[in-house]
Amino acid sequence: MLKEHAEKYVNSEFLHGEEHSLYHYNCAETLLNSCNDEFELGIDQKAMKMIVPFGGGFYSERACGVLTGGLAALGVMYAEDRPTDNKKVKEISQKWVKAFEEEFGSINCDYIKKHHRHETKKCGPVMIRGAELLQKVIEEEL
Repeated sequence: MLKEHAEKYVNSEFLHGEEHSLYHYNCAETLLNSCNDEFELGIDQKAMKMIVPFGGGFYSERACGVLTGGLAALGVMYAEDRPTDNKKVKEISQKWVKAFEEEFGSINCDYIKKHHRHETKKCGPVMIRGAELLQKVIEEEL
């Protein structure tokens, strides 16, 4: 399940003791890596670097990285080769954004941090809950 992969990434940094911050996966990385593992998307580590700047709401507390990491995964999973209208990826992306916003009250990192961030676990619970939501959205499409 996607949730278990997200938990693995959220908890992985703490295996490194005092240097744990050097092994941190941000919210966008966590979701995309988790989807890559769960759905065997074949995204290599070099390509995975593209999602890093999406963490922390583009490092500007804008659109939450959990949301954007999920959108990136949906693009890999559902976008078609050209020529296409990409109807499927548009529909599932809209469902994902709606489910995310309904769950967290906003798509913006600053709002989510203010209302959902845990004192010690930081955004870990948001990443894990986001993985559960994304799994549900994907399963509804199958």
